[in-house]
This record gives sequence, structure tokens and C-alpha cells, in this order.
Amino acid sequence: MGTGLFSRAGVLGLGFFGVIACGDSAPTAEGPPSAPAPTSTTPGSTEPSRTTPPDTTPPSSSPCATGASVCRGYNQRMACNAGKWVEETCASGSGCYKGACVVGKCSDECVEGTISNGKMCVPWSIATDKPATSAPADKLHDRARGFYVWMEKASMVTGAIGSAHFSDPPAYTTIDRMDGIGDSAIWTGAYLGAESFRLRATGSSDARMRVRSLAETVHLLLVAAGEPGILMRWVKPSSKSFPFEIGDYDCSIERVHCNVDYKGTKYDLIGHVSRDQYQGVMFGLVNAYDALGAADEDIREMIRADIVTIVKELMKERTLSVNLTFNGVKVPTSTVTARFIVVSPREMKNGAIDLRVDLGKPDDSEMYGFQEFYPNLAHLVRQLPGLSWVPDIPRASSAIMLTSFFRAALHVTKDVPAYAKDRADILAYYTSSKTSGGNVNDWLLVAKKWSDGGKCGNGYYANNITMMPMYNLARLEDDPARSLVIKKEILEDKMWPAFEKTKNVFFSYVYAGVVTAPKAGTTKSAGDQIAQFPIAPRINRPVDLRQSPKYTSRENGCADQVGHHEAVDVGDRVTADFMWQRHPWGLYDGGDPGQTQPGIDYLLAYFMGQHHGFLDDDTPGTCLALK
Repeated sequence: MGTGLFSRAGVLGLGFFGVIACGDSAPTAEGPPSAPAPTSTTPGSTEPSRTTPPDTTPPSSSPCATGASVCRGYNQRMACNAGKWVEETCASGSGCYKGACVVGKCSDECVEGTISNGKMCVPWSIATDKPATSAPADKLHDRARGFYVWMEKASMVTGAIGSAHFSDPPAYTTIDRMDGIGDSAIWTGAYLGAESFRLRATGSSDARMRVRSLAETVHLLLVAAGEPGILMRWVKPSSKSFPFEIGDYDCSIERVHCNVDYKGTKYDLIGHVSRDQYQGVMFGLVNAYDALGAADEDIREMIRADIVTIVKELMKERTLSVNLTFNGVKVPTSTVTARFIVVSPREMKNGAIDLRVDLGKPDDSEMYGFQEFYPNLAHLVRQLPGLSWVPDIPRASSAIMLTSFFRAALHVTKDVPAYAKDRADILAYYTSSKTSGGNVNDWLLVAKKWSDGGKCGNGYYANNITMMPMYNLARLEDDPARSLVIKKEILEDKMWPAFEKTKNVFFSYVYAGVVTAPKAGTTKSAGDQIAQFPIAPRINRPVDLRQSPKYTSRENGCADQVGHHEAVDVGDRVTADFMWQRHPWGLYDGGDPGQTQPGIDYLLAYFMGQHHGFLDDDTPGTCLALK
């Protein structure tokens, strides 16, 4: 792996070392009358902690490709001239935007409230060269800025995404519990995706630093176990402790592995990974790869290697012992030839992988010692004694996931000589494999069977873990015939009609961002909904719309749900960890004033909309600067 133009910011990312200080004093719609003062806090305490952000500016002595450029501050950039990096300060009235000095525009270099070298990060007007006012209630870009403050104060304090619970609302100074750590991988990957869109939309030096750091955090999740292709849900140094409870983290339980050595450091890992965790990670990695440029080849190579490793593991054929529980009945241990899997030897049981299949709920299959992405799970089950009769178990979501993984690997290895052989092998398997699992043409036949399913929205989350890989698949597939199947037959004709009335902004931008001609009004409707998103902090506020004249219909057989022909507006909706994975029909929730949520749902949708041109920056001449 190359060393790139500069050293990394540290493999554990922003949260472990308090790289960003934070704060905001804006009133909030969901939270207390005012947010905490502009300081970050040591996890679980009220003591301020400020650290200068790492400098990710390419050294002026480093070689570069003429034409390359990056923002290194709100009004400074580094540009490659005749093979050398040259620093430039933009003229008065101009700022750095997408790597160029642009009149009347600029991009954020810090998080509001950060103090660095005696300077504080504040809103700044390029036009007047004076402080500006932040208005998160009115300006969507200021609203996004407010979420970064709370991200560092709460959600990222363990080094990756969690949902912080505070013991002292409405003060919100002391964390007593961190929830959602078992799902940290998917949301840390989604956060990486959000920052990648912000980088592409604005060129912000703060976004670039976060993309680099989050990519390294995700990399650690993929390599700390020392098992190729196996993702951990969450990782921390064994020596690191926190003054609050962490849900899912208990070294005595089966899925947690403590004191695992990786390159001379001991780590504690939460394992027993599931398909959904991979989707956030792959979504983030591919979009980070596209957001970074020549100045960040060290991180791009790390991403490239991680993705290729996963896909090469999925291509392998393995002979494995299997313990199977089928429809609740244990089957004698047998041997199978498996593919489309990644293996975790430390989680095997007596040297065998463990698979639990229920034909009534094929997408909810449980497994230990491995994670599979079979488009047709029957190809594995039929090899077991007495089960050759099992009908096809088509899983459209897995077919989309598997196809997108291969497409991602082909994308990141394109025109990279060191990966020529790997790319040729992956392409040959993708297009021409004759194994029982088939190739992309077989996988897409399964993908076309997609349906949303789930009575009363019980399985709505599965839609999100299909739409994440669908975004990468639909935009990266370069074969015209396959692209037509993916975009038209699957996304436009099957998936979008199921989501069109659900007011799901993320799904709307996935669809509109990749199809040739999205349905009229789609992006405007999505924009109207994202504008209703509550400002930070995201608190689990109580919601009771059961008597609201705005929502009078009811879905038969679904308690406290509006009719599924409509949806609750984003501004009225029950608070969720990631709004777009939760069904949009709920009318009641008791709430918990101590429970906060990250706000990745807002950041991802907002900056994805900006990147695709569906939303404009409503603060174009104002940015966050150290003054």
C-alpha cells in the first residue's frame, strides 16, 4: 500500500482522539431551548477539550499532477503547478470552493466553536470579511453545520457512530450510555458517504479531513480481526475506556472478542456481522474513493485494497463443515462447497460454520462463523443431507448487494496497473462464472424479483440496505443492457413505485440521482421534506399524532399508523437513528428526552442533494473560518 503525500491522521478516526472541538448556541426544534456552549467535552463529563485538527495539506515539496487542487482553508488552496504544490490565498471577496478561488463563495475549514492556535471557528462572510450570523432554523446549510457540533459532542465520542444517551436533559452535559454500537459500522459508513458528498459538492477542507479520517476508521473495522473480508461492527483499543455504559459491548458474550492483536496493538471487537453493516461501509468507501483525488492517493489505495479483498473472498470456493438448523430443526453436521461468503474462523463452532434458515423468513437467516451474500440461498442448503428438495430461496437484496460489490471492485481498479490481474479475474467471474451461483446475469434475474414486503413496516429497514448498494450499482454499471435492467426494470419500475409516496428523501435522491429521467416533481417534493428536518440536537421527543386532523386515515391491522397510501411529514415524524430506514407511517412514540441521535440522515440526504444539483447552498457567501 502506498504512503501517499502525507501521513495519515490516525487509524481510529476523529472521535477517539478528540480531533474536533465543537459547540453551537442556536435554538433547536427538538432539543433544549439552547445547545451547549461552544466547547467539546471529554466523553461523559463536562470538562472542555480542544485539539488542533490535523493538517492534511500536501507538502509543497511533494510531486503532483498538474491541474490538481484542494482547499486548505476557507480562502486558501493548494494547486499543482508544473509538478509542484503551490499555496494560494484567494483575493478579497473570493474563497476556496471545489479547489478553486471563486468570487462570492467559500467552504468550511472547521466546526463551529473549534479553537485552534488561539482562533475560534465562526461563521464568516466572504463579501464583508466580517462575522456572519448562523441561522439553522432557516438555512439548510447552517442546519448541517449544527449537526457536526453534536456529532463530535455525542455520537462520535467512541471513535465511530453511536446514539448517545444523556443522564441530565435538558443540560446534555453527561453521557451515561451509548446505544447503537452494534450497528456502528453501517452508520459510520453512511457518515463517510455523507462527508464524501459534502466534499464533492463544496471542496471543503474540513470535509476532506473527515473523509480521510472516517475512511481509516472504516478500514480498521475491516482489518482489526485479521480475517480477510470480515467486517467488525465496532472496534476500540483494549486500553481505551469510557465513563459510560456501551450497549452490545461485553467481553463475556459470544459476539464480542477482546484483546485481539492487530499490528502490535490489542483491540476489543464486536463481531457477528450482518449484511446490513456491509452496505453502509461499501456505500461510504466507494463514494469516498470518488470524492478524493490525486492528493489523497494513499487513502484511495487503502480503499481500493479493502474493496478488492472483500470481492476476492466472495469469489473463493471453500469446502466447509456446516451446522444447520432448518425451519427450527437441527440437521446433522455436513460438508458443503460454498462461495459468496466471508469467513470468521474465531466465530466458527467446533470448526464449522453455523447456519439457521427459516423458509418463511429467508432474509432473516442467522449465521455464525461467516457472512453470506447468496442471491439464491438454496444453492448452499441443497448440499446438505436430505435437503436436495428445498425450493429456490431467492433473495433480491443479496443479489443487488453482491452485484454492487463486484461493480465497486471493477470501478476502483480501473486503469490501475498494479491491479490489472485482479481486475481481469473479477471481471471474468462477474460476466462469465459457470459455478452454481452463476454470474451477474443470473444475479440480476433474482434482483428483478424484488418486493418491499413487511406488514406494517416491520421490514422497512431492509429497503434501506437495498437502496444503499443500488445507488452504487446503478451509477457504476457500464454495460448498456445490464444498466437498463438495473435502472429501468428494477429501480424505476419496481422499487420507486413502492417508495414514491413515503416521503423518503434519501431514497428519492438515490432514484433521481441515477436514472435518466426521474418522475417530475420528485426532487422538489424531496426538497420540501428535507427542509422540515428538525435542527440539532436530535432528541427522541414524544410524538402523538393520533388525534391530528392532518393524519386521519389508518392502515388496517397496523396500530397507530396512518394509511400507507400516504406518509407522515418529515417534520412531524417519530425520531429515529436513521430516519430513512424507519417506516414513515407511525403516529405515536413516548420519546426519551435523554436519548440523542446522530443526524447522519440529515447530512447524507442534504449533501447528496447538493452533489446532484437538487439543492442549492443557501449560504454561498458564508463559511466557517478560524478567526
